[in-house]
Amino acid sequence: MASFIQSPVMQIVGTADEALKPEIGRGAGAWASADRRMVHLVMSAWQWPGTVANLKANRRVAVTFSRPADYVSYQVKGEATLRSAEPDEIDRSGRYLVDMVSTLMRLGIPAEMIAPWLSNRDPFLVSIEVSDIFLQTPGAKAGTRLWSAAA
Repeated sequence: MASFIQSPVMQIVGTADEALKPEIGRGAGAWASADRRMVHLVMSAWQWPGTVANLKANRRVAVTFSRPADYVSYQVKGEATLRSAEPDEIDRSGRYLVDMVSTLMRLGIPAEMIAPWLSNRDPFLVSIEVSDIFLQTPGAKAGTRLWSAAA
C-alpha cells in the first residue's frame, strides 16, 4: 500500500464542512510514515482553500488514491493535522507532479488539460492518522474494508 500511494496515482481528498457539505481537492504527492500508521500528503492551499478550511475545522478526511491506467483504487480515512510544507516535502511533491504529468500524458491526456488539476502552490502538509483503509477499485469488492485501527 505504501508503494502504491507513493506512485503516480491520482489523490482525491474528500472533506465536509460543519453542515456536512462535501468538498474535494487533489493531493500533490503522498507517502506513508515509517510505522505505516500515518499518510502524509502535500496539498495546495491556494488551489483547494475549501478543503484546507474543512481540514482545519474538523480534521475528518477520506483520500482516494487511484491509478489512472486501470483505476485500481484505495481509500484511507482518518483525522488530519496541517502545517506548512517543509522544503524537502515540497521537493518530493515536485517530483510527484512531474511523474503524474508524464503518466497522464502517456495515457493520451494533453498537458494543457492536466495543468489545472495539479499544483503545489502554497503547499501544506496534511498528516493523516489512518483509521480505516478500503478497496475502492470499481467492481464487486469496491467498498471492502481492508484494515481498521479499531480491529
